[in-house]
Amino acid sequence: MLALLVALLFVVCFSENGLLEYVKLKKNIYAVSASIKALGRENVALKDQIYRLQHDDRYFEDMARQKFGFIREGEKVYRIEK
Repeated sequence: MLALLVALLFVVCFSENGLLEYVKLKKNIYAVSASIKALGRENVALKDQIYRLQHDDRYFEDMARQKFGFIREGEKVYRIEK
């Protein structure tokens, strides 16, 4: 009887669909959920950036200046080297 109980416990814990597999899947679900939330926040930020680039000329200009080093006509650029 004891051997049967030990065998059953072993099967419940270590089988393909056992308790350990359940715990692994639960951790995986939490990790994927956290990833989905982070991607959702990033998606919202990107949508906001797209909207601002399409509708806010000042923001568009600031981004062009930042990313590509654009300057306005008539502006002078000074480079200070140490």
